[in-house]
Amino acid sequence: EGGASAAAAAAAAAAAAGEEGSSSSPQAQGSSFLDVRTERSLMGAALRCGRQELAKKFLDAAPSDVAKHITMIRDCASSGNLKGAMQVFETLRKSGTEVNGVVYNTVLDACVECHDLKAAQAWMAQTKKIGLADVVSYNTLIKAYLQNKDFTKARSLMEEMRQEGLQPNRVTFNELVNGLVTRGTQSQRAEIWGIVREMKAAGVKPNQVTCSILLKSLNSHSRENDILETMDLISSMEEPMDEVLLSSVVEACVRIGKPELLADKLKQLQSTESLSVTGSHTFGSLIKAYGHAKDIDGVWRCWKEMRSRHIRPTSITLGCMVEAVVSNGDTEGAYELIHQMQDDDRFRDALNAVIYCSVLKGFTREKKMQRVWTVYEEMQSRKVEVSIVMYNTLLDACARCGRMDRVPTIVADMQKHEIKPNLITYSTMVKGHCQAGDIEQGFNILEQMKSEAGLKPDEIMYNSLLDGCAQNNLVDEGLKLLDRMQREGVQPSNFTLSLLVKLMNRCRKLDMAFELVDEISSKYRFNPNVHVYTNLIQACIANRQLQRGMATFQRMLKERVQPESRTYCILVRASVSQNQTDQAAALLRAALGLSGAQPYVTEAQARLAAIHNLDYALVGEALQGLVEKGRGQDLAAPLLSDIKRCKPGVRVDSNVQRRVMSAGIPSDASGADAGGGHFE
Repeated sequence: EGGASAAAAAAAAAAAAGEEGSSSSPQAQGSSFLDVRTERSLMGAALRCGRQELAKKFLDAAPSDVAKHITMIRDCASSGNLKGAMQVFETLRKSGTEVNGVVYNTVLDACVECHDLKAAQAWMAQTKKIGLADVVSYNTLIKAYLQNKDFTKARSLMEEMRQEGLQPNRVTFNELVNGLVTRGTQSQRAEIWGIVREMKAAGVKPNQVTCSILLKSLNSHSRENDILETMDLISSMEEPMDEVLLSSVVEACVRIGKPELLADKLKQLQSTESLSVTGSHTFGSLIKAYGHAKDIDGVWRCWKEMRSRHIRPTSITLGCMVEAVVSNGDTEGAYELIHQMQDDDRFRDALNAVIYCSVLKGFTREKKMQRVWTVYEEMQSRKVEVSIVMYNTLLDACARCGRMDRVPTIVADMQKHEIKPNLITYSTMVKGHCQAGDIEQGFNILEQMKSEAGLKPDEIMYNSLLDGCAQNNLVDEGLKLLDRMQREGVQPSNFTLSLLVKLMNRCRKLDMAFELVDEISSKYRFNPNVHVYTNLIQACIANRQLQRGMATFQRMLKERVQPESRTYCILVRASVSQNQTDQAAALLRAALGLSGAQPYVTEAQARLAAIHNLDYALVGEALQGLVEKGRGQDLAAPLLSDIKRCKPGVRVDSNVQRRVMSAGIPSDASGADAGGGHFE
């Protein structure tokens, strides 16, 4: 900016000098003592500084200079002045200078940049009429149609190009793919790979830009086939991978959220000898990727390699490093790294509040309040710029660690630094007070927020208060809160329903729990999830209504909601306790995906009922319970035998195995390993 201002000042001096020399000659009035290249540079500087009149003097001094006119047209387009761009074109045309295709394409691009599709269509027609339309012209108009999400018209232009004897090039295909990625609907994005195949068939090889665009489209919801095809395309690309594409690859792998894919890609990249990383940003992307892959050795290896090459880390790179170390469980190591940077004059200015906040969050998750406070005091002593994020992190630490007594100090410091609390600030304080059992103070914060800050509570805040009501058995207050929540337009969610069921359960209002679930889920048109159903089942058991709990379990399966480990733990333990041993064994079989769960789980429901994260401690507990209830031979032993044959990965305590075997294990399971505690 300073350089542009200096250039504009020089341009002003040049113009003034020209005016002093003569006012009759346009050439003299401009800058006759400057060469053409300098004039263009000064004109560009004047445009960047908003000195259009000054730029016009340079333009008037050379009415036939095509390059100057192109610069002026582009400047008008960037400021949304399409009329001005057209006037500049007319000035050039009237000067008698031959106007070539580059100028026409520049005006066409101005129409597109100003989002005037009709003007772009009209200009393209004029360009074709005089025979100056080329591949660039078509690509520019394709971009205009893509801006307007008219993919059909964009595709038809490609056919028109071919009819005119012009072949779509990389820019054509990349524009089309990028348009689908950034603006296309889900069904339209399904055409992306068809375009890539068409690109290859036309002899146009995908390049780094193509791959970067495709990577941009990948996330945790992407189809497996799209992910694999993108990675294969990158591997088969003839161009060497540069740092920009490398960063795009690792960042896409992080977004996809598949640690094994990320780890494989990092290993592959590590073995690429031709790839030399020299940029701090790229090292930051790699460090972030290794952090997500839980490869702390890879994190430190990247950091040490960057330091050994004397590449200065930016704040973003250092932030990626600290966050990667913290997220891998070494908050103390991250804090030590900050101190190393603080002690080095070359890197001290790269530290900022965001980096310190990563360490604050790490100690908060570890519930180390004293370390949180130490970091906070260091930030104060080093005069690190404070932010609302930092204060909200401190309040979250107070809530998690049960140290709400420190909140007044934090609030006073916020006022001192004129940091206004936001919704997260108030919500965090409400959560902390409710968790500490001080529901009254939670309600006080709610009223304070509305009166002082004029903020409306969101679902998270209402849910925190509902949780506080549930902990304190305040059913009337909870129902009033629910009513208020709905009156203020805050829609309850499944999490809200889970808390309401919990509240009704504690107050022994089972029927009301079911009524609320049916009423709210119907009113707001969403289906109860596994947590709501499991809480309902737990409420049934707490109210000694096991059969109603089983009916809820069967309703859950009917609604295609898969149970979780907690669902089975509640039902199996209650079934054993209440001598419903056949039911307990059948439920355990259903959870493990074993046959014999009928009539409690039908064959059609078997796949849905089976889960992969069952708490294996429940298996041993249930087997032992069946033995104690006198069902060792007919229930426990066959179940253990089937587990050995069909589920060898399930661990069963060796003492439990011996008890089942002594109760009368069948002969076909007599070879079970009773000493190892694990079936091989």
